Amino acid sequence: MRMIREEKTTTRWLGGKLMMVLACIAVVSSSLAQENLTALIKKVSPSVVLVITYDEEGEELSGGSGFFISEAGDVITNRHVIQGAYHAEVKTADEKVYDVKKILAEDKEGDLIRLSVDIPRDAVHVLGISDSLPEVGERVIVVGNPLGLEQTVSDGIVSAVREIPAFGNIIQITAPISSGSSGSPVVNMKGEVIGVASFQMVEGQNLNFAIPGERVTKLTPIKKPTLSEWTQEKIEKTL
Repeated sequence: MRMIREEKTTTRWLGGKLMMVLACIAVVSSSLAQENLTALIKKVSPSVVLVITYDEEGEELSGGSGFFISEAGDVITNRHVIQGAYHAEVKTADEKVYDVKKILAEDKEGDLIRLSVDIPRDAVHVLGISDSLPEVGERVIVVGNPLGLEQTVSDGIVSAVREIPAFGNIIQITAPISSGSSGSPVVNMKGEVIGVASFQMVEGQNLNFAIPGERVTKLTPIKKPTLSEWTQEKIEKTL
């Protein structure tokens, strides 16, 4: 009887110790995950810009988001962000403002555009683009300027990768986005851009969508390089 009691006591003691170890592991894992997320945000934020557009009279039109993809200072954003603009600027994370020189390429169907910015190379922080689709459940962050609130970070997961007929793939995410988030990079935990935040369905909750990063590398060069020429051409086509 005494031996049985000792065995039960030992079992309870070992069980208690095991629970303590598991609890410690959970705390450490949570702490490391938070440290990794904080480090990722610090890495991504300097690459994200506020895109500000102006009309023919120099009046401000709207704002959006974008990010650097080359050391030359090229920025990717959504095409609709600069729609109707005659001039545009980008504001970096350190509060400095630089002019958009010209448009290099676009994807009309994918709502993407590549801008050349007049900026010193040492002020550019480039983000790498993933050329593969993410896995459902993969954790992501979005850094952008929703409603003009600069350098706002949200996080979530890839909730679906959907194939749209005659368009291709689109990425559905739970990370919140709003007006002004358009053009924000959607980044995985490796620091790679897996998509460009583009739109949301306001009828539901957490129904946010991004254009896959693979489309960024396949933009079509354009013939009208300056923003004013590009906009004027679009206006003339509607007349």
